[in-house]
Amino acid sequence: MRNFEYCYITFSYPGEEYNEYGDGDDDLEQRSDDDHIEQRSDNGDDLEQQSDDDHIEQRSDNGDDLEQRSDDDHIEQRSDNEQRSNNEEGDTNMISTSSENETESDYIMSLESDEEYETMSSDNEERHDSDISEEKLFVDEALAKDKLPSYDGDFAPYFQNLTTAALFCWIYKHNILTNAYEDLVDIIMRPEFNRDHIVKNIRRFRAWRERLPLPSISAKSISISSKKTPSTLKDSKMAYQLSISDIIWNVLNNPSLLKEMYFGAGVDSKTKSEYWHGTLWAESPLFGQEQLMISGEIYQCGDFVYYYDNERKLGRLRAILLNEENQQYRLRIQKVLDYSDLPGTFKGELRQNRSLSGEVWLQDEPFLTITTSQISEKVAADTLRITKILYKHHTHWRIRDAMFSYQHPSEYISIRQPPSPTIPVYKLFLDIYYDDFGTFRNVYHSLGGVYVQFGNMPARQRKLLKNHFVLGFVPFGGNFNEFMLPFISEMKEFEQGKLMEVNGQDAWVIAGLGVVTADLPQGNDMCGVLRHNANKGCRTCTASRESLTNFSQDVPATSRYHHITDDQFKEIFNEPATTRQRRLCTEFGLRTRPSILDRLLRERHLQTPQDVYHATAGKIGRLLKLTCELFSQKGEDEFIKAWKNFEKPKKWSRLPNPISHNASFMMSDYLRLAMIMPFILNSFLETSSLKENESRSILRRIQESRINMAKNVIIACWVYVAKTMRMVFESKFTLDSYDELQKCLEEEMKILPKVFPEFANLPNLHINIHLLVHARTYGTLINTQVGIKKMLHQIFKRYTTLFAIRHLVDGGADQRLSQPCRGFATMSSNFRNLLTNWYITEDKVSNEQEPEENEEAISSPVDFITNIILKRSLSRQDRENIMKNLPNFKSELLLSFMDIGQKSALIYSQMGWYELATYTMEESDGVFSKVHLHIGDVVTIHEEDSGECYAIIKGIFKYKGNDDKYYAFITIDWFDNINRIHNKVHFVYDTKIDLWIKNNYYFTAI
Repeated sequence: MRNFEYCYITFSYPGEEYNEYGDGDDDLEQRSDDDHIEQRSDNGDDLEQQSDDDHIEQRSDNGDDLEQRSDDDHIEQRSDNEQRSNNEEGDTNMISTSSENETESDYIMSLESDEEYETMSSDNEERHDSDISEEKLFVDEALAKDKLPSYDGDFAPYFQNLTTAALFCWIYKHNILTNAYEDLVDIIMRPEFNRDHIVKNIRRFRAWRERLPLPSISAKSISISSKKTPSTLKDSKMAYQLSISDIIWNVLNNPSLLKEMYFGAGVDSKTKSEYWHGTLWAESPLFGQEQLMISGEIYQCGDFVYYYDNERKLGRLRAILLNEENQQYRLRIQKVLDYSDLPGTFKGELRQNRSLSGEVWLQDEPFLTITTSQISEKVAADTLRITKILYKHHTHWRIRDAMFSYQHPSEYISIRQPPSPTIPVYKLFLDIYYDDFGTFRNVYHSLGGVYVQFGNMPARQRKLLKNHFVLGFVPFGGNFNEFMLPFISEMKEFEQGKLMEVNGQDAWVIAGLGVVTADLPQGNDMCGVLRHNANKGCRTCTASRESLTNFSQDVPATSRYHHITDDQFKEIFNEPATTRQRRLCTEFGLRTRPSILDRLLRERHLQTPQDVYHATAGKIGRLLKLTCELFSQKGEDEFIKAWKNFEKPKKWSRLPNPISHNASFMMSDYLRLAMIMPFILNSFLETSSLKENESRSILRRIQESRINMAKNVIIACWVYVAKTMRMVFESKFTLDSYDELQKCLEEEMKILPKVFPEFANLPNLHINIHLLVHARTYGTLINTQVGIKKMLHQIFKRYTTLFAIRHLVDGGADQRLSQPCRGFATMSSNFRNLLTNWYITEDKVSNEQEPEENEEAISSPVDFITNIILKRSLSRQDRENIMKNLPNFKSELLLSFMDIGQKSALIYSQMGWYELATYTMEESDGVFSKVHLHIGDVVTIHEEDSGECYAIIKGIFKYKGNDDKYYAFITIDWFDNINRIHNKVHFVYDTKIDLWIKNNYYFTAI
């Protein structure tokens, strides 16, 4: 293998995925994966104020909380006015006062107080007394006279002319950011730009916004709870929201979106990643295909049928599927057993006699998938008598009452057929996300944001911020049910079908509430279930507070079912005595009234799944806190040393000190921490690292006498958590993956309460029982997590304006016009900078910087690699050190040029060495990823002969070919495969054993 390769070979961090545009060194990353908006301040005050749901976080790096989060003690100075946003400038993920060419020696720490100054002055006096001189280091000073430019004119020698001087003053007066200035230059430099067209009054632009196809904002007065607001506030307040009809119309008439959306039957796929791979989509008439003509007869989902599987058998048609490979129809069948099919333990005279009168038994999962040719005939449902369901519980067969089962959607959903069989039909899967949030962690006033996503979009589209549509905001203390009334009214129409114009022709549009995503408290509210601290506070089952982490419980028998909950709500409502009502609420774990969302066609408990994002992060946070409390002083010192020596991916934000700054961790920090904790602990943890009394307590709980078992079981806890987390955040599942998920969830739930009693009956751990059902229902668990759904819009009117601009740029139609506006549709090609780093165009243009004027562009020999940019020139010493290890540089460079189609290369051509490379890669049609390579990164390289290989990047350089174009290359050191598993598997340089090793737990959480 050669020691360097051309840069366009596909690279990735082991097990990590790269996000779409806006996730890199060129873009100050808005941490949408963590759903945080961070502001960092240099003030002495501790500005950290974090909302309960981590919406907006502010961190202070000074005062008592001055943190140096860098492994090399790199000191960063951050400004209050600089925000980590895709709309701001920056070459690294952390805002710093340094430029690209500055080194660590360019930084100094300012004195924090007069006392420090006096102390330093005293120290200086002592040094002077000792004849020790110290040279001052200036980080900002004026140029020497001989270095000033020789300009002529009124602004000499500072500026060449009035234009540059005026722009300079304008930039510093209004604190203009780089991206804003580049957008202005982009507009001015266009040949079509005409200064006579400049509007001198900005108010005219504000009036012109009404010309755009703005979605209407309606206002409605809703009541305000007196228990949640100050006594001075009124008992009602105006709430503003968009119409779901307008949102649906705009989405369906947006050609860029419509071509990405899926409408059709549930898909039978070996790999499941989308909503249409889940069971709900396939079974519900609102989303999937509800009927199919077979041999001249119409079969509907929910029908009982005879089918052939070696012999003629009875079953229930659960879903009509479309096979992903051959696009042929498949049928999902639930077995129906007669008496002869029952296990021997359930056979008896009584059941035999009942079978003679027509009683049969349903069998729970797994279901069969058959072809249409295996169908024999339909069976009339009234000829069958089904009262029991046969199912397996921990490998043992059991029988439960048929009422303890989720009803098939066909039993409570019926839809109207379109007015004409030739009219196109669009069925929409709506995902509603609701969350209370405040500007700061401890803010008294908060808003309730309600957002809509369309499950018909693939996951890569749903994660884009622009595809989260704002429905409205519930005022602080406002009545959620009143706020949602207009939405419910419109959705009732869509459930039965509604005629709409799509792309200039009539279409039949059906929309249903597919899933409601929310964190623990709000999710319970929207199910009508009491909060999680109640005796029965789980919205998915009726397990009591004392048995939440009992994995052996019979989940089907204890689950909540919509039809049973309806009866319980009726019983509560019909009880006249308030005391008795409250007693019933406590007994059932329900509120006095159901949620307004129950007026829609849904299974409330199945379609309000548990949120793995909040639950997992909370679980990790608790485990980290408990683990750190076990350390002795020696253990803390060793942990900090191992923590600092542990090499972390450069794309990660700097993690706080887990011991001293545990409260500063964000949810994404916890998820990343869990990946590396098993290896950090395993590298240093000894019995002496733990407090003796804590070790003995752990040994008693796990019933072990060997003293070293305490530290082993602590490491094991983190290993199980890491394994479970990797499975929970899998973006794709197979049937085997579902089994592995269940195994990981069970193992984690068993070990954590055993080692740490604080995990016993913890709601965040209890949801492990339900996650497998959620994964099967929606394809994956990340489809329903709230981590990718958190967003914050500060001004509602501004949102509608951006909504309209995005619609026009996508080529969308305007209901008032007969044709779309061509000018907006071509803006992405005409105004590159203007549409860069803007969330409404994040998948249309590359969020890359243009090369500097004096910088040569890097060419790519392939079409799917673009925007290659090299940054941070290496020093001569670094270049020489790299070249020392490349004895065959010229011959290998020639081979690399031959790989890209050039038969020769100039020996003494121009070249340059760099620390960082970025490029954009088109993975599939219209799907782009931004790739970052940095010296020291460990990457995977797919070799034709060796397959997947591993290497570490040692150098990045450009070289001019015979065609007078620059090409980018990397130099690498290959990894040797020792064909054995190391017990500290991690892709990091371990200074203790001088070895790079692989981490199998890396995963993408968001």
